[in-house]
Amino acid sequence: ERDPDKDCLLFEFSSEPLLPCYHVQVSLTQFCNWFLLTDVLKRLKMSSRIFRARYPHFEVVNLSHTELWRQVSVSQVSSALASPYRGKNKEEDNEEEEEGLVDLVRCVPELQRLLGSCIHILQEDEEEEEEEEEMLANTGKPCSR
Repeated sequence: ERDPDKDCLLFEFSSEPLLPCYHVQVSLTQFCNWFLLTDVLKRLKMSSRIFRARYPHFEVVNLSHTELWRQVSVSQVSSALASPYRGKNKEEDNEEEEEGLVDLVRCVPELQRLLGSCIHILQEDEEEEEEEEEMLANTGKPCSR
């Protein structure tokens, strides 16, 4: 059982460029990382209909383009790099997508593996942790290393 408050480092490796991932809130309680469904479909070379049929367990939600851009611009370090509309003509964006919705698919390890990524989580060695706990229990002081 993993402690969600425990610090760890997560590394993602892939032979292809990683897809942009956006940390946005899609409901009152759900604030997590999402891929644009269009990016996922391009990488997997399949249609939305086939993706949804093959992978019904992946959570797909939609959000207005305006709301997505608002959240992305405040959640990323560099909003210019984080824009889900990079490379497009801004005037076309405003005309075509001002009121449109964008489909997002939740970023989960299973989807990342499907996209060709390998995930490694680096955590403190549990044996060292147990030794420290024993030392604290026996002496009341942390051991010096």
